[in-house]
Amino acid sequence: METFLLCPPDYFSVEYSINPWMVGEKIDVSLVKHQWENLRDAIEHVGGKVKIINPVKGLPDMVFAANSGIVRGKDVVLSRMKYKERQGESTNYRKWFVDKGYNVINLMPGVTFEGCGDSLLYGDALIGGYGFRSDKKALEITASTLGLNLFTLALSDPRFYHLDTCFCRVSKDKAIYYPAAFKAGEIKKLHSVIDLIPVSETDARLFMCNSMLVNDILLIPEHQSDIGKTLRNKLGIKTCTVNVSEFLKAGGSIQCLCLKI
Repeated sequence: METFLLCPPDYFSVEYSINPWMVGEKIDVSLVKHQWENLRDAIEHVGGKVKIINPVKGLPDMVFAANSGIVRGKDVVLSRMKYKERQGESTNYRKWFVDKGYNVINLMPGVTFEGCGDSLLYGDALIGGYGFRSDKKALEITASTLGLNLFTLALSDPRFYHLDTCFCRVSKDKAIYYPAAFKAGEIKKLHSVIDLIPVSETDARLFMCNSMLVNDILLIPEHQSDIGKTLRNKLGIKTCTVNVSEFLKAGGSIQCLCLKI
């Protein structure tokens, strides 16, 4: 059974701005809670299992569990967040993993790495994005530590500051991506690795590339998108829509809220 770690949004808010989406946004607290609960229920409905880490006051972005690290088996490489506003999250995630019996691997000081926000396990490979939040060196260390081959992709658009905002695996051998989010020539590195399907800027801004596979069903943030229709009607990929629009105000969506463990 696929298992995901989630953090309830008890203290979620937009209190600072560390990406282009976080500008003057106000959060509907009751809607945030409802949307998060719907996401949790959707994961369980399609056969996934959810585990919970308790939120911590003063860490509003702790809700974005995907950024806390990357897990392979019982090993977890813990994040080193770029911005001071988020650095306190790692202490709480470290304690959770240690308490659950994981082997926690800490990266050296001086590098930044934001977990599954910028890294994706694909078979015996790690696909990693760098340029805004994670360092290429950190991806190299992470891949080596976990015994994985590495494909690095340089990001170019600050709106899509994490790999999981512009690249998403949608089936066993297919992924969607927003071409303009990557530096010229970067995405070509994956042409022999996985079947790549481009999305429009409109769909990218809906965070369609922040969808998430659970047991071969793709949880997506918007049903009426062009790429959603293509995935369902032309490629036969099953989708389940989960509206997490309030979290988009902080630059996150479905995948950002979940860490596969």
